[in-house]
Amino acid sequence: MALIGPNKDELDLSQLPKDVLYDPKKDDDLSGVQIRATITFKITDANGTVVKEWTEPAHSLNNNFVSIIYALWNAGTFGMIDISGNGIVINGASGGTMAITAPSGNASYGILIGSGATAGSTPSPSAYKLVAQIPAGTSSGQIEYGAVTINSPTLSGQTTSFTISRSFINVSGATLSVTEIGIVAYMTGFNMEISGQPPPLSSDYFLISYDIPSAAISVQNGQTLTITYTFSVTT
Repeated sequence: MALIGPNKDELDLSQLPKDVLYDPKKDDDLSGVQIRATITFKITDANGTVVKEWTEPAHSLNNNFVSIIYALWNAGTFGMIDISGNGIVINGASGGTMAITAPSGNASYGILIGSGATAGSTPSPSAYKLVAQIPAGTSSGQIEYGAVTINSPTLSGQTTSFTISRSFINVSGATLSVTEIGIVAYMTGFNMEISGQPPPLSSDYFLISYDIPSAAISVQNGQTLTITYTFSVTT
């Protein structure tokens, strides 16, 4: 029995409600609500045979994402950093769209991959771009970007979840190393402007999620890397 206070009879910790003993370092949420994200990596060969598949926890949603949600929910203005490093002010009350459903061949938004980070390191929440994005294409150092797909949310027990996926085909002639993954949102229709430099922007790109895998992912020539994010909320 654990006691605190000047008097041994003052407080018996074993009699306190569980929430009072909440430890933020543990995987328990005081509210009971859990928001989680994982990334599943799958490598297949030219015949579609799975060579390797594994899942890791995602660090994911960053400062830009929170800033966008704040601007929308507050129906006001707030500053962010676009993928070019410009300070952008967005008006959350002005309406607009935030899309990540990039079509095949488009490497400007959606799930993007790069080779510039140190595998296993902790991603910065203030990251606004990939360190060294692998460009789209079939030449040396390039990779083919498939279309981004988003599955509809599903409910199972107390958990609601949905997935975001994209495949990358390596026909560059050599092995490519993936050490960073990002999700870039294409935002249009909002009242946005570079800080102090009107007129407003009609559209822009923002990194809203950034992850670094635990180890560098080698994608050999002829192989396909499929990345699937799973976002879930448990109540």
